[in-house]
Amino acid sequence: MRWFFLTFVLLLAWLGNAAIFESFSSARAIAGVAFNIFILSLFVIWWSAYFLTSPKRQRSLVVGHALLMFAAGIALVGAGADAFLAGSCEGFISSGQKSNRMRSQVASYLDTLGYCRELGIGVALLGLFLAYPSIRLFFGITRRSSGPPSASVDL
Repeated sequence: MRWFFLTFVLLLAWLGNAAIFESFSSARAIAGVAFNIFILSLFVIWWSAYFLTSPKRQRSLVVGHALLMFAAGIALVGAGADAFLAGSCEGFISSGQKSNRMRSQVASYLDTLGYCRELGIGVALLGLFLAYPSIRLFFGITRRSSGPPSASVDL
C-alpha cells in the first residue's frame, strides 16, 4: 500500500503541474505554488507514516498537516484575490454539479447584487484564517531551531 500511495502522489503531481502550467498567468502561478505545497504535504505525511519512529513521526505529521492547511489557505487567498481583481464571481459559479450547488447559488446571488469584490475579500480572508496557524508554526520552528533562546518573552 505504501508504494501505491507514493505512485499516486507522483502521478498526481505530474498531471496537476501539467494542467496548471499549460499556460502562464499570475493566478495559475499561485495555484501552482499551492498545489506543489499540497503535494509536498502528502509526501511528508507518507514519509512520516511509513519510515519514521514515534517521536519524530508526530512532529513530521504535524508539519505535514500544517503544510496541507497552508496550501489550502494559499489556494483560497489566490481564488479570492482573483475574484477581487477581476470583479467577477465566475470562479465560484459552477454549472450542473450537485456537490457545488450551495457555493454556486451563493456566488450567483452575490453576483446579481454586484458584490463579487466583497466575496473575493471574504474568500481571501478565509484563506488567511486557514493559513495563519501554519505560518505561526513555521516561524516558531524556525525561531526555536535558530539558536539559543533570546531574552524576550513570547506571548
